[in-house]
Amino acid sequence: MRRAKLHAQLRGLARDKDGNFAILGAIAIVPIIAAVGVTLDFVGAYLEAEKIQAALDAAALGSVRAYGEGADETEASEAAKKFFWSNYAMPQESVLVEGGNLADTPTQGALSVAFTRNTIEDVAAAEFSFDYKPIFLERLPLAIRRQSVAARAANAEACILALHQTADRAFDVSGSAAVDLTGCTVISNSNDDQSIYVGGSGKLKAECLYAAGAIYGAAQSVELACDKAVEGASRVPDPFKNKVLPKAAAWVDLSGCGQDFISGGGGNGDCNGTGKTPKTNNEGYVVTLKPGTYQNLDVKRAVNLLPGNYIIDGGRLEFGAQATVTGERVTFFLVNGAEISINGGATFNISPSLEGDWAGFSIVAEHGNVETAIINGNSQSSLTGIVYLPDVAELQYAGNGATSGECIRLIAQEITLTGNSTFKMDCTTELADKGIYYPGAIRLVR
Repeated sequence: MRRAKLHAQLRGLARDKDGNFAILGAIAIVPIIAAVGVTLDFVGAYLEAEKIQAALDAAALGSVRAYGEGADETEASEAAKKFFWSNYAMPQESVLVEGGNLADTPTQGALSVAFTRNTIEDVAAAEFSFDYKPIFLERLPLAIRRQSVAARAANAEACILALHQTADRAFDVSGSAAVDLTGCTVISNSNDDQSIYVGGSGKLKAECLYAAGAIYGAAQSVELACDKAVEGASRVPDPFKNKVLPKAAAWVDLSGCGQDFISGGGGNGDCNGTGKTPKTNNEGYVVTLKPGTYQNLDVKRAVNLLPGNYIIDGGRLEFGAQATVTGERVTFFLVNGAEISINGGATFNISPSLEGDWAGFSIVAEHGNVETAIINGNSQSSLTGIVYLPDVAELQYAGNGATSGECIRLIAQEITLTGNSTFKMDCTTELADKGIYYPGAIRLVR
């Protein structure tokens, strides 16, 4: 009886179509739900990756700007972190993995930023990676890795960079000076109302003028290739502030040099190991000096400088009115408060080395040296290279006014041009591919 009843119930269930549909529907909905879950997981990961990308773009753009305006790599990296975490918040319960960088040297759980710089642009490359924990496939985290690269290209090349941020007439064309900077720009970081000043009967010809403050100059006194001078411009940081100067050594003994040739010399002795030197002026004789550390180098007559570094340690570099100085592949370094004064009557022909850490530099003063520098040339003189005096209070410069121009660049706190000068623009070779640039637009590379 019981067996027959059970068979009847089973036959009834088999004939019940509503029951079959419910079971089959329950079975079929499982993969549908799984597919929807996986789709939601991947959509969630995609949206998270887009948020990361936007934050990385902000980090790359912000940090390359900071780097281009003078921040070192550590400071620029901090700027990148600030921009990134201001624009991105980690999802709850996410698991950080190694934040890689483009050099494949990841830092655990951190944003990675790498910086590079060359003569034409600054570049910041930012990267961030982490495991996104999905809702449905929580045991199968989805790895997200995003990169962003931003570049700040150089704009106009500058011949003049006045670093002082508040000085009156940080760049000054004074008196009757006539200055031709065709193809080159002038940059002044001063926010003063006369940040750049061209007054009196002075005249200035340049590619363009960029001043953090305002510019004073009569229309007939200033000729520019650009549409108009730029006031309220961004400041340009010291482009060489992290370079390390060579160390001073024992002073060279000049007692054997002729007293009419080198101040402090006695003559009739060995002059810096380069030979016997007459005590007094001997027409046509030229003293030859070797590189080294000098307490003072006060040149009075004809002197030839052998290639290398000449370190002036606490004293004075001076070319007198009767001096004739020749030096190829030479760089002067002013350390421990050393001063420089080149008399207008002096004749000199100085060019820098094109090799080594200071390739392209002709005169360099260490940071902290605030002594006023005076460089005056005559029509037979030539000074090529970068004159880098970053903390010098004022550089007074008078070039030779030659129509062909000189490959020279000037950097100091304040710069006054007092004579007729012509600066040459195309100096890639003479300056060892070194340059000063006003920063251009920032863009995302990828």
